[in-house]
Amino acid sequence: MTSRRPVGNPIALITGASSGIGREMACQLAARHCELVLVGRRRAELDQLADRLRTEHGIQVHAIAIDLGNTGAAAQLYDEVQQLGIAIDWLVNNAGVGLYGDHAVLDRTELEKMLQLNVVTVSTLCRLFGADMLVRRSGKILNIASTAAYQPSPYFAAYGASKSFVLNFSEALAKEFEDRGVSVGCLSPGPTATGFFRAVDAQGIATSHFQHRDEPADVARQGIELMLRGGLSKIVGRKNFLRALSTRFAPRSVVANISKRVLAASYKDGPTGGLS
Repeated sequence: MTSRRPVGNPIALITGASSGIGREMACQLAARHCELVLVGRRRAELDQLADRLRTEHGIQVHAIAIDLGNTGAAAQLYDEVQQLGIAIDWLVNNAGVGLYGDHAVLDRTELEKMLQLNVVTVSTLCRLFGADMLVRRSGKILNIASTAAYQPSPYFAAYGASKSFVLNFSEALAKEFEDRGVSVGCLSPGPTATGFFRAVDAQGIATSHFQHRDEPADVARQGIELMLRGGLSKIVGRKNFLRALSTRFAPRSVVANISKRVLAASYKDGPTGGLS
């Protein structure tokens, strides 16, 4: 099916839209009269949100339930959007999960799904939808990384590395696309009051680093502002910014040792489950 070229309201696709930052982004973009494609694993939550936003704002909202941690899911999502006959103006790669614990004992399947979601899916969706945007010479992409991207994170090793990928990938892609009408930005939140950190609390992983939590609505607002005004990347919160900035001036070994002490303070032996 041929995608229609949008006239009027932009169409935004948001992954991880059923809760947390993604849900808040959906609500705030709906208030701006954007049409939406909401993507997530939980069908009931997506449908409920879609119905509410249609009623409150009189906009078109599509809900697609899919697990983007599965191999090939990004291409499947792209094909489903094509079948809707719409063109995505704004892509928000928000979905992500984390694993905490000793890397050697993490569940292999959960580890592979996390890397599929946080790394492969992000890059694939940028390739597929980004290619369409380049043809139209118009579009915006916002990828969500984390302050974990700015230093090695023992006990969050693979998660932190996956977010480093998102940050560096986004900044490089921004330069590839900037002269062809497509902007790419990357938002790096710190600890945020979402399901991710409720899972952290449930495991008793409470360090001073995690005690302050930003509100998802504020993080979403800053992400939308970055996407709309343009900009390479942004760290949410002054303390998070200063902490990330300080890692650029200290030797890597010092940064890694500090990070280890912070994150190991309440580490419990044995494998842990996923945080999403």
